[in-house]
Amino acid sequence: MNNNKHLFFLLLILSNFLTAQNSSFIYELTYRNYPDTLSVDKIKFYLDIKDQQSVFRSGMFRKSDSLQAVRGYPNGFETEFNNKQLYVEKNTNTNTTLKYIFVPVVYATFAIDIKDNLDWNITPEKLKIGKYDCQKATLMYGGRKWTAWFTTNINISDGPYIFKGLPGLIVKISDDREDFNFELAQIQNFEWKNLHIPKYQKLISWEDFKKIQKNFYTNPFSSLKKGDILQETTPDKYTEVDLNQATKDLLKRIKPRYHPLELNHKIDL
Repeated sequence: MNNNKHLFFLLLILSNFLTAQNSSFIYELTYRNYPDTLSVDKIKFYLDIKDQQSVFRSGMFRKSDSLQAVRGYPNGFETEFNNKQLYVEKNTNTNTTLKYIFVPVVYATFAIDIKDNLDWNITPEKLKIGKYDCQKATLMYGGRKWTAWFTTNINISDGPYIFKGLPGLIVKISDDREDFNFELAQIQNFEWKNLHIPKYQKLISWEDFKKIQKNFYTNPFSSLKKGDILQETTPDKYTEVDLNQATKDLLKRIKPRYHPLELNHKIDL
């Protein structure tokens, strides 16, 4: 009788593990709209896990990726760099974490290979979040101190955005500035055959990304004419497009909202 009971629990644990390996973990991100304000917004993100690979993206990008797989092109990007574009692919086989960069206006896609060592400090503190028994862990990443709560009830060493490497799924993680808070809201079975991850043009460095941002916030439409979004732009190289009132209005609207997660790679506007 005891052997049968042990077998039952073993099968139950194995069943939960296999289900989690092909699941969609839905997180709600609560984030500040502007730096140093109390205004917040919420957006739903999906952590889709299939075998040894996962992708974290918004519902908008998830739908766009699916459509691209069918028709050959996505829905398009935002008109600015913002936190709706958080998009990360992880692969446990190759131990890689890729942060995707979607350049507004020109619809170019790049990727940054995240090499940061996620040096977690696991503490004895426990907390019940929903139905999950969680444990606390802290981390420094992107110029921010993060506090995570993970559960060993789900045997997946993954979580929202770039975060991974704990002995269980991250249920909640937030930074000490209270700018970003990711919290698990729902779990679904992953029913697609493929993850539908888009192809990127090439890997770039953080310095390349800074240059792309500087060029964009100097003149969002210059790369359309130049054809090279990494090319330097300066005020004396402005074209007739730059003088358009729409360009000025766009910059006036988007510059105050520039609020990146990685503070250590932030540019001065």
